[in-house]
Amino acid sequence: MKHLIFIFCFLTSLQVLSQDISLYQQFNGHYDYTAFGNTLNTEENGPGGQCFILTSSSANFQLQPNQEVIAAYLYWAGSGPGDFDVTFNQLPITAERTFNALFTSDGIEYIYFAAFADVTQQIINAGNGNYTLSDLDLTAIIPTYCSPPGSGTNFGGWAVTVVYEDPSLPSNQVNIFDGLEGVSRNNQILEITLNNLMVLDSQGAKIGFLAWEGDRGISVNETLRINGNILSNPPLNPANNAFNGTNSFTGSNALYNMDIDVYPISNYINPGDTSATIQLTSGQDFVMVNNIITVLNTELPDATISIDEIIGTTECGNRELSVEYTVYNLNSTDTLPAGTPVAFYANDILIAQANTLAEIPIDGAEIGIVSFSVPTNLEADFILKAVVDDLGDGTGIVGEINEENNEDETPIHLLLNPEIAGLQNLQTCDSIGEEYFDLTEATSEIDPIYDLSFHLSEADAQNNNAPIPNPESFQNTENPQTIFIRVSNPDCFLTDSFSIEVIPCPLPDATITLAEVSACRGRVLNLPFTVYNLEATGPLPANIYIAFYNDSVLLGLSQTRQSIPIDGSENGEIQLYLPEGLPNNFSITAVVDDDGNGNGSVEEFREDNNIFTQIFSFESIPPIPNLPNLLECDKGFREAVFDLTVQDEVIRTSPEDVISYFTSQENALENTDAINTPSQYQNETEPQTIYVRLENDICFATTSFQLNTEKCAPFIPQGFSPNNDGINDEFEISNLLNIYDKFELKIYSRYGNLIHTARNNDGFWNGVATEGLLFSGNLVPVGTYYYVLILNDAKYPNPIVGWVYVNY
Repeated sequence: MKHLIFIFCFLTSLQVLSQDISLYQQFNGHYDYTAFGNTLNTEENGPGGQCFILTSSSANFQLQPNQEVIAAYLYWAGSGPGDFDVTFNQLPITAERTFNALFTSDGIEYIYFAAFADVTQQIINAGNGNYTLSDLDLTAIIPTYCSPPGSGTNFGGWAVTVVYEDPSLPSNQVNIFDGLEGVSRNNQILEITLNNLMVLDSQGAKIGFLAWEGDRGISVNETLRINGNILSNPPLNPANNAFNGTNSFTGSNALYNMDIDVYPISNYINPGDTSATIQLTSGQDFVMVNNIITVLNTELPDATISIDEIIGTTECGNRELSVEYTVYNLNSTDTLPAGTPVAFYANDILIAQANTLAEIPIDGAEIGIVSFSVPTNLEADFILKAVVDDLGDGTGIVGEINEENNEDETPIHLLLNPEIAGLQNLQTCDSIGEEYFDLTEATSEIDPIYDLSFHLSEADAQNNNAPIPNPESFQNTENPQTIFIRVSNPDCFLTDSFSIEVIPCPLPDATITLAEVSACRGRVLNLPFTVYNLEATGPLPANIYIAFYNDSVLLGLSQTRQSIPIDGSENGEIQLYLPEGLPNNFSITAVVDDDGNGNGSVEEFREDNNIFTQIFSFESIPPIPNLPNLLECDKGFREAVFDLTVQDEVIRTSPEDVISYFTSQENALENTDAINTPSQYQNETEPQTIYVRLENDICFATTSFQLNTEKCAPFIPQGFSPNNDGINDEFEISNLLNIYDKFELKIYSRYGNLIHTARNNDGFWNGVATEGLLFSGNLVPVGTYYYVLILNDAKYPNPIVGWVYVNY
């Protein structure tokens, strides 16, 4: 039934769409079938034929007295998009199912149609006689299909397939397959696979066809095969012209452009077959198959099952179910044996098994009941499936007419109880004031998907009456007191209880005081405090947070260090950075047992005395007097070493004063990066500003002064000993190098000969003659030598002349 179909019209290349032949209905019993119908064509279509078609035609139907109509299906077909409203024996009929084939030929689109209606009751009511199909009006569409100008495929007709029961017949399986598939010149082979067959005995087997548009005068390679065997019924249906406008039931060969044919197939099928392959070939003729009927001898049961009632799904918390079911043997031709297995699945998990108790006759049934426990790993909602003829692994033991109808299923919803987990009793310590309980702490482990309420009595919990309105802050009315809870889901509820009790217990009582200290703008406030544990019945644990606020703004956090015993205390100090915008008078509030977010960590005997507020004032000290700038001789590169502490005497007002020196105003204000050795400070620039900070217990003040250097007169020694002993090895003139960077020094012998000239980059003279009569690159002899030092500086315009003694 699954094929790729191409339908080609007579002598013309066509592209065709169609609908596959598939099983429509199956009948099992003492059944056979017949068919009757008629064409609307007055002659075969094709070139030279009349372009004319009838709108009605008649056919005779006869059954024997012992034969009873089981089903009757009317098919009608023709060229064009379709006429789906017709009249059958004066009764209006509307198509219940339709089929079509669409193709394109030389740029023109053509369409054929077929239609179906169930006329069983009409045939039963009217019985034997003449039947007329009318109002099938294709006259307006036919000219397009006539040849010329069309493809010569103008046709129309109708047929009724009748399944009947005859007690004298053997048990047969009658299968009706339908659709609309075709074969033609350019698609010369069409294969149709018929499934769902059950061949037990090939004796008397036959196959019938309802086909449209076959031509008696065209027989080019036209064959009909089953399982590779050519079917024929000469002279009515030759082997090479199967679709030739004939009716096997009446022997007529004037059923123009339609065929109602039946063939024996006993020799072409075998017991055990469940399918057959039909093959049509045509080298020219265009043929469409509308239905195929098989009649096969078979005696088999057909087990089906229905789930009738589920017992136990209305009880909360119950997983023990009983299922009432019925096993049927309908549409069968043999009894269903006793012991046929039945399997029950929950979401495809095997949960129960049963067996039929007795043979079930044809059209009989047996009621059963099975009980089982639903596994706890299954959710509340699952699909229960019952399968007859199933050993629990998907395999059966009974051959059946239809192996595809053994199941029934139904959705199951269990009423599961909510789960009450981790219910806890609550206790709180007896302290000053009223005691309150947060009842939700007792139920914190219960899943929040459930609805939960608290009640003062079990009856209220059962009836969901008078829930406690504010369970997060509940004051007990008895001690101890039982609280009842109701936990529910949309289906069920459970009740339970827990106790609350106020008990005597050792409790601390934390209080705090702040010291009175001076505040200074721009300086960290070192604030001493004392934490007490006075009105207590137990020690205050260590590491209790203390929060410090100004107008609810957190300034800092501290902690106690040790456990504080009853009537004990602990001193501490915190550094607070005060905001710049504080007024001259401001308050600081200390709160013990506060993590900075208003949360405490310890239950206390009193919870109303944790706060202490102190008023503070910003104070100041007198400014530092103006300080003189410091001046030192330039030691080179305008650098010198200064003793900054000479300013201390001017600055200090008390022995407790702290004086610090800084290289920037910012550091002085922040009291960071003070100069480490102010008594030996080498300037970094010239001039350089030095900042000083005076600090006492009250506050601090800052000021500044400058460091300057000056060029001092050089100091010239009267001797040196260049003997490499590391002492006086050079003629070292202080306050000269890198100070008077344009100086010129000339050294003369006692005879007036120039022996050495030096400048700033040459450094000090080492006693070696570098020019003149004595030049040898060696040390000069012991003796007196004379120098002329020209500083080339406006402060010292005159040469400095003198002598120096060289000794070893």
